[in-house]
Amino acid sequence: MLWCGRGLSQAARVQRRWLNSVSAAIGIAASYSSMADAAPGDDAVRIQYNAPATCPDLAYFTAQLRARTERARIAEANELARTFEIDIISADQGYSGQVEFLDDAGAKVNRRVQGEQCDAVVSSLALITALALDATVHEQDSEPAPAALAPPPTPEPIPAAPPRTEHSPVKRRALRAVRAGLQVGYGSPTSAPRLGLLGEVEFRSGLSLRLTAHYSWHELDVDAGRSANLRLLGFETGVCPWRFDWGVVGVTPCAAFDLGALRAAGVPSAELTSASDETIWWASVGGQLALVFRPAPPFWLELRGAVEFPLRAGYRFTFKNPDQTAYEVPYVSGWGGISAGVRFW
Repeated sequence: MLWCGRGLSQAARVQRRWLNSVSAAIGIAASYSSMADAAPGDDAVRIQYNAPATCPDLAYFTAQLRARTERARIAEANELARTFEIDIISADQGYSGQVEFLDDAGAKVNRRVQGEQCDAVVSSLALITALALDATVHEQDSEPAPAALAPPPTPEPIPAAPPRTEHSPVKRRALRAVRAGLQVGYGSPTSAPRLGLLGEVEFRSGLSLRLTAHYSWHELDVDAGRSANLRLLGFETGVCPWRFDWGVVGVTPCAAFDLGALRAAGVPSAELTSASDETIWWASVGGQLALVFRPAPPFWLELRGAVEFPLRAGYRFTFKNPDQTAYEVPYVSGWGGISAGVRFW
């Protein structure tokens, strides 16, 4: 009876050891499966990319980013994602670029780079973006698992972001370019040469506003022995709602309103011993189409054609004794010209 009792006790101990081994193996497998499920995946990111037409496009930036990190995945349209805003503008010594995003603590981060070549600036911004994504993943991987029943650690205070000028981001995002130039042309209403000075402000939305001060002159023969001088001084305001670019070439349609003064004066001669002059206010509305070339920053070149409808159409300047029409304002006029200048922004 004693031998039989010992045999049963030893069998029970062997069975318990076997059950403990099986339980430990199941626990290890469950722990490994949990770690595999907790491995971090790719980060969904959204890129807002603004750059001059002479710079590489968004596809180039995305390719540079993916070449530097495997964590980046471009987010879907309605997907919640981390946003990186990329802005590149022309600078005095080449190009200036910046990347702006929020770090893990919710603080705004801004990094700037400069370079002579725009593709080098784009590559540097892609590297900064990749490092920001990888740093977030590495920080998540290195965090130790919290101990059971341990109180949560006291969060450290987030350092305040450096003060920034409020109006500078708005100006950088709103404006695309500021240009000035000289215009030379020929056409109606005086059928004469045309000289102008212009200034233009172009926005990132594609809208541009232009102001041109122009002057044209012409001497015309009215009849035998009598002639008149025509002088037109105007200030033209142009609104160009769209811009279509193909590399360094662009096409821009515009609407224009011209306001100024038209003066006609007789030229003293043997037949016109008493010369007089007359000045009327001048106004016209019309449409324009411009073909723009941007060969190398900051220079630009433009060909522009215009059709105008004078609001003083039909007005006549006349000579007396004998009566003769010296000049009649046409109902439709037009001109063409070439402009060149520099870009300041």
